[in-house]
Amino acid sequence: MEKPFPPDSYRACCTLCGRAQTFERRAYAIRETYRCAGCRASLREREQAAALLACHAPPAVVSIAQLVELPSFRNLRIYEPGTSGPFRALMRSLPFYQQSDYLPPERRTNQNPKLPHQDLQSMDFPDQAFNLVLSSDILEHVRHPRRALAEIARVLKPGGRHIFTVPLQHPMAAASVARVDVSTAEDRHLLAPHYHGDGKGGRSLVYTDFGADIADFAAAAGFTTQFHRPATASQTANMVVTLVCMRHPLPARHDSTQGSATAQSQGRTDGTGSATRHQNLA
Repeated sequence: MEKPFPPDSYRACCTLCGRAQTFERRAYAIRETYRCAGCRASLREREQAAALLACHAPPAVVSIAQLVELPSFRNLRIYEPGTSGPFRALMRSLPFYQQSDYLPPERRTNQNPKLPHQDLQSMDFPDQAFNLVLSSDILEHVRHPRRALAEIARVLKPGGRHIFTVPLQHPMAAASVARVDVSTAEDRHLLAPHYHGDGKGGRSLVYTDFGADIADFAAAAGFTTQFHRPATASQTANMVVTLVCMRHPLPARHDSTQGSATAQSQGRTDGTGSATRHQNLA
């Protein structure tokens, strides 16, 4: 039986389909409720769309359905890993939009060319291939999330953005927690195994419970991070967090003893301090 929750609602336009309506809380899990009556997008999906609009849309454009018609957006090279979520139906017609799936080794020989295998920890794309990467509740299922963030930074052009969600809401824990020891090839559970649905009828193991220090992981990969939160009439809905990571050119610091340049990373933009990171999150 689901946990009880207080009734809540607020009125706004859906940032995906543009429909004006009242969004109602109908489930305990805040991020997965307040669904659009039209396109069925959840609160976390609509707030990810809101972050995307804030970065790429003029003020008159209030939905992704409108955004995908703009020539300036249609010319962007966009990558979205995964197979589920409401962005795909709206972006599939874009000329430079790419998707991928994560396939077990035994299935990689017979791939769907429209949905090829990619491992976020080691992608096949060339450097600076994309202007925008979108990922929705994926990084918590990656064995080595820092490697994935570094790979996403590698395939983004300078100034490009990774706009994504992981299971975070305000107030955020300071430090991320590794649920699984991945220091060897075999998973060793540090906490009771926890799974999410994989969007394909199966389930996917959660490796990391992220905290605010995810911005530190992103900084080490070459990103500046902003935490995007709603500004609705519902204080409960306003707890949802979306991350906007901008890829910046790493300034070089000359090391006279080595005759080489050393990268300097930049940090989060919310002014909070860094937190201890678990070694298994590498």
